[in-house]
Amino acid sequence: MDTPNHSMPPPAILIIENEVSNRILVERVLSTRGYRCISASHGREALQILDHEQVDLILTDLSMPVLDGYRTTQLIRARPGMDKVPIIAVTAFALSDEGEAARQVGCTEYLTKPFKPKQLLEVVERLLLPDKT
Repeated sequence: MDTPNHSMPPPAILIIENEVSNRILVERVLSTRGYRCISASHGREALQILDHEQVDLILTDLSMPVLDGYRTTQLIRARPGMDKVPIIAVTAFALSDEGEAARQVGCTEYLTKPFKPKQLLEVVERLLLPDKT
């Protein structure tokens, strides 16, 4: 897979994840491909970041304290210009209907934990670089 075009600024990805170890792992995987990672530990913090940062993609855990991924996604989608930004939901509940519920609130895709770095990159690059995949 191709890496982002370096003549342009690298795509910015907002990672919303309350578990520090998961957040660090995702940041490491994405930064190896040249993505600029911005992190939030819950939805309210993510909304504050979006007040002053432009992002190209959002990766959000669904189960978080303060403001969960479902409500966070709804609030992000309600913002002007945020209807087209891909949002990937992350859930630890593979056998539930969380993926469908995430799509209903506006998530573009979802990943089930634990996921392999390759799976993460495939989804991110399919959404950010659709002409390259």
